[in-house]
Amino acid sequence: MGAHRRRATTWRVLAGATTAALLLGGCGAKEAEPQAAELPAAPPSSTPVAEEQPVEIVGAADPEAFSVGEPRSAPEPGGGLYPVSEVYPVRHDGPLGSPALVRVQLDNAVPRGTPVFVISRGTAEQPWSYLEGDLDPGRRHVEFIASEVGEVGVLAMDRRAVLAAVRDDLAGVPALPAPEATSTSCVGADAAREDGYGARSWKRSTLAWCFGDLGEGRTLRVTNTRSVPVRVSVPGTEAPETTGSSPEGTPWDAWSAAVDAGSGAWLAPGRSASYDVELDPGSALLATARDDARGRSVQALRSLSTTLSARLRAFGVEGAPTARKLFADLLAERACTRAFGKDAAALVGSCAGEDALGTLVPAAGVLLAPVLDAPVLRSTLAAELDRLAQEAAGVEQRIEVSRDEPTFEGLVGTYRGPRRSLVVSEAGLVTERLAGPKGPVIDLTYQLADATGTAARRGATATLTAVEVTDPKMISGAVPKVGMTGRFALEKGVVSPPFLGTTYCTTEAAKRCAG
Repeated sequence: MGAHRRRATTWRVLAGATTAALLLGGCGAKEAEPQAAELPAAPPSSTPVAEEQPVEIVGAADPEAFSVGEPRSAPEPGGGLYPVSEVYPVRHDGPLGSPALVRVQLDNAVPRGTPVFVISRGTAEQPWSYLEGDLDPGRRHVEFIASEVGEVGVLAMDRRAVLAAVRDDLAGVPALPAPEATSTSCVGADAAREDGYGARSWKRSTLAWCFGDLGEGRTLRVTNTRSVPVRVSVPGTEAPETTGSSPEGTPWDAWSAAVDAGSGAWLAPGRSASYDVELDPGSALLATARDDARGRSVQALRSLSTTLSARLRAFGVEGAPTARKLFADLLAERACTRAFGKDAAALVGSCAGEDALGTLVPAAGVLLAPVLDAPVLRSTLAAELDRLAQEAAGVEQRIEVSRDEPTFEGLVGTYRGPRRSLVVSEAGLVTERLAGPKGPVIDLTYQLADATGTAARRGATATLTAVEVTDPKMISGAVPKVGMTGRFALEKGVVSPPFLGTTYCTTEAAKRCAG
């Protein structure tokens, strides 16, 4: 039975007349007061008082076309809702030409301030629709506007019981399941830390991470180990594609779409992001994981959705949305997402206002109005947002990958061969001198950079900065020129410079440079 909410007052006039006559009799020497028995009886009223009907159609253009059938017991929905009238079938000869004001008598006057709701449906096979009824001053009648006929009745709400249940619902919202992935690993972890690279992290349990070398370059991989999403930002990089799987039962895609307006990668629980890392000496890459204000709003919205869904199911609403569906539907509402990052009042008003619930739960959203108006709802959500904000500092985690300025430890020293010597200073400045039987032949000076390797095998890039030729006849091949570059290598005590095609040795490896 279609209906519209409307304020209305029905005026009923009861007409009746009572006539009394005093008969004063005739002639006599003495006037006598008439006795009561001598008074004529008052005639009966010609206007009978009509018996009040349990359902009335007020002000209809065709009242004779309406009829009300035999009542039956109203449903017992539970959850703090209870019937205060029977259910009446209202019929009309043909479709309604225009909406009609319907007035339903209650079994008893309801307590002052009690929310009342009209239940209506076209046929017994259809689910009930709910709308707010207008209670008259005597609290014995409820009025509403009907646009079609069918079954109609009235429910009342025990507000105190409902709000106590809301308090329990909010306290009992189940925690999201933790992801299965609580660690991550990378191949080539040792190789990745060569050439001055290193990685370190704050002591947090927000992200599992690893730093490795997959053969195509160094990679930092992070995995969200929390039960709720986290945002990871790395300045100067694009948000990478995420991999992995998240626990089922939560609309992660809708959650992501609702909050993914910020910078960085949004990681659902159990999902990973990988960053390519190629750094210049002396530079660093910083990855920061945070639980931002928008994400905290979504966590509070999940509590709200779970509570509202629980109330609708407790009220016995047929087809009430599950908590997951209502959560996903609210996340898709633009008006709702605009409230993310704001306070609890804005969240409730934007995400669970009359417009939103009227669209998402059109047949029963009105039942939630007393819940949404309750201070306990806003205060509890506000407390949850405050708690999450206080915990945010413990969520933040920073992971730094850095590359040290090159040091030439392991290369510094003096190396020799027959009639030749090479000296590497602590600053990586190399002086190479080659002599012949008659004296000096050529002196080279070059600067090392990008030192790499371990104790057994080291190397660096060499850039020639000075060339001094003393005996060009003793030089075979082209004379090196300033600006030339090459690879300077040290392996097992033998230095192989890039410019003159000769080698130099440590004292321990002198036999290898005898020629």
